[in-house]
Amino acid sequence: MSGKIRIKWLDTCKGIGILLVIIGHTPINSSFRSIIYGFHMPLFFFISGYFFSISKYDNFKKYFLAKVNSLLIPYFSFSIISFILLNYLFHQPLNSKSFLFDLIVSKRNFLSFDEPIWFLTSLFTIEMIYYFIVKYIKNIILIICSVILIGFFICMKFEVFTSRNILPWSLNYSLYFMVYFGLGNLINKIGFFERNLRKSYILILCFIISIPVLIFPNVYFKCWQMLSLPSVMNLYLESVFYAILGISFVVFLAQFLSFIPMLNFLGRNSLVVMTLHVPFGFNLYNLLVRGKFHLEIKNQDLLGITVTICTIVILIPVCMIINNYFPFILGRKLNKRAKEKQLSY
Repeated sequence: MSGKIRIKWLDTCKGIGILLVIIGHTPINSSFRSIIYGFHMPLFFFISGYFFSISKYDNFKKYFLAKVNSLLIPYFSFSIISFILLNYLFHQPLNSKSFLFDLIVSKRNFLSFDEPIWFLTSLFTIEMIYYFIVKYIKNIILIICSVILIGFFICMKFEVFTSRNILPWSLNYSLYFMVYFGLGNLINKIGFFERNLRKSYILILCFIISIPVLIFPNVYFKCWQMLSLPSVMNLYLESVFYAILGISFVVFLAQFLSFIPMLNFLGRNSLVVMTLHVPFGFNLYNLLVRGKFHLEIKNQDLLGITVTICTIVILIPVCMIINNYFPFILGRKLNKRAKEKQLSY
């Protein structure tokens, strides 16, 4: 499988993932939301782990600065943009002191100005910790065992699945999600994605198993309870396996959907969509569609789909503008073609 095809379907995976993120933040049926929440964020950490590499960095300083560029600059940039949007465009005033406190502490579920943006600081934390794990543990199997044990210990100590005791920069969540980051790194190391995944018996089997599990999650969780494991271990294992099946489902599905340009576009621009769909997309939908046109949809799922579609339409030009004229927001440099365009005006 060529590199270009592989990147294309991985973009499709991210495109599917970001669609699930948007839908999960709309007023859809709670049971549908719980299915999405079981694997949509593990998917993004898994893909990030797949692309993890320290070989091109001479030392930790260069690695650190690269991650500051790619993760922390977007975090602070989009946080400030969200603050400005909410205060001056959508007239939802935020207290400056509270904003700065939340911005610095960056706790999941406590970022009122842009709730999904916690992902960036969490991923940064994972990237830093994983760097030293890989630096001092050379065997990939030992690395995976280490992150699995760390994840279990954190779930046991900090009640990750109850959303209580959230640490600054969502550290406890980061240590749990590092399991999926490590699994992505493992998949890269063994070259699993280098084969024809449409014909992979392992992936096909996981895909077949994942369908009833995702459709009937209650049956899946009851099966785990029948094992009579200690409650914390049971909760941890059932969550990890559920997420792995969900990831397998998306990976296999992406093999057949990578021809869809919109999914590829969303995948390539998942950072912008993730950070702006709530503070800009949802608010503009409420202001224009609900406020100006008085469109009210009573069915929850239909409303969720409508909000998702409108949000994507709103964000398409925003993604293009940021990529072409303001890439520094994403921690990137302005490319030559964009510079030439700007100079021609």
